[in-house]
Amino acid sequence: MSLKAEASKGVLWVIVERFGQQIIQAIIFIILARLLTPEDFGLIGMIMIFFAVAQSFVDSGMGQALIREKEITDQDRSTVFWFNLLLSIIFYGLLYICAPWIAQFFERPELVNLTRVMGITVIFSGIAIVQRSEMTQQLEFKKQAYAQVPAMFIAGMGSVTMAYLNYGVWALVAQYLLITGFSSLFLWLLQPANIRFHFDKDSFTKLFGFGYKLLLSGLLNTTYQHIYKLVIGKFFAVSTLGFYTQAKKVQRMVGQNLAGIIEKVTYPLLSKAGNDPARLKRGYRQIVKCSSFVIFPGMMMLILLAEPLLVQVLGEQWRPAVPFLQLLSLSGLLYHLHSINLNILKVVGRSDLFLKLEVIKKVNTTIAIVVGIQFGIYGLLICQVISSYIALFINTWYTARFLNYSIPEQGEDIGRVLVLSIPMISIVGIATYLYPAHSLLLLIGYLLLAGIIYIGGNLLFRTETVDIVLKIARPYLPNKFKLLLHI
Repeated sequence: MSLKAEASKGVLWVIVERFGQQIIQAIIFIILARLLTPEDFGLIGMIMIFFAVAQSFVDSGMGQALIREKEITDQDRSTVFWFNLLLSIIFYGLLYICAPWIAQFFERPELVNLTRVMGITVIFSGIAIVQRSEMTQQLEFKKQAYAQVPAMFIAGMGSVTMAYLNYGVWALVAQYLLITGFSSLFLWLLQPANIRFHFDKDSFTKLFGFGYKLLLSGLLNTTYQHIYKLVIGKFFAVSTLGFYTQAKKVQRMVGQNLAGIIEKVTYPLLSKAGNDPARLKRGYRQIVKCSSFVIFPGMMMLILLAEPLLVQVLGEQWRPAVPFLQLLSLSGLLYHLHSINLNILKVVGRSDLFLKLEVIKKVNTTIAIVVGIQFGIYGLLICQVISSYIALFINTWYTARFLNYSIPEQGEDIGRVLVLSIPMISIVGIATYLYPAHSLLLLIGYLLLAGIIYIGGNLLFRTETVDIVLKIARPYLPNKFKLLLHI
């Protein structure tokens, strides 16, 4: 099966998994945003960095190393399972012990119990890493969809019930516990692993030799992804952190989750083309174009319709989050390119360079935080946008070297896709200026109008990117559409 055919099949089921989750999560998100307060979301935001760091250690890069293997042996499975289980127990113990200090740092005593209960998610997640990695390596995204979507539904129902019964922030804790617990359970049921009570030193050396650099770089990346929550939680009101976390969640639903779909499918696919530089470059360019085709208009519409989206959908109490969402969307406009560029380094086996780049970029982020916080919350967010674009330049510099794909070439490919979003933004922007979206119905109408203009314009010009997207989508389109679109 060609890479294009495998990509088409893989993307479909990752989309089912991610968007099945996103549809459920969006509905739950809206209900919880109306039942809970910004302070409730802010409290969870304060401690998320500690769980994210613990999860990075639990994964320890071994999952990525498994995906890269041509054949995963029973020794590999057993070694990764027991190593990760031990790490997850250790880090849960650390979270339990450190909970009072975390609460003292933020001056919120209720964080002690929240941290200790939510810490169980680290163990739940650690016991299924072999299944997740093996399914991804085998492009078994259908099974992952069957595990993740029901888990999200169960977690959503549980959290909404608790929020309705006035359990406050504990409704959010229940959501995290239920989704990690049930997704791990379903992954084991769908793909039982032959785990023996055995630890193979050679297998560990092989996997950890590649994975530990990804561990360190992933640890840096995870820490800095959540560092803004730590800073905002420490120096600003808890409600401000609540506005930030919710704006970030909306932005992630549109941008970073799409980038996650791309990263999840393309890493194992590009790994198969890793020994053929010409094929790797061709596949990389197509991925850049197709992902930009979807993400650019989504991010632009978030910037344009941030106010009616938050106010009409989540409620008036979330109006202060509007500028947060607009700035985060500006930062997320090119986020998918970060993921794709870093995937190339993993594919060519340069985990050492991957780590080096993460260190350089985190110095850049630290400078942005130190400078930005001097000008308040908006100064902090503006510097976050600037630092993200500097980081992208650093990433693309090395990709250009490995693939003989220069930065001007990359800019030209991206620019062609970006230009096709201009008519949509112009027309919808004028329409919303003349007739603001004061109702949910009008907001939906503007979103439909944007979709019609964007898709219609792309079909009219029928660019190379449009042809690539249509070819990938062809197996899933009705015959009438195929005839109409000449594919």
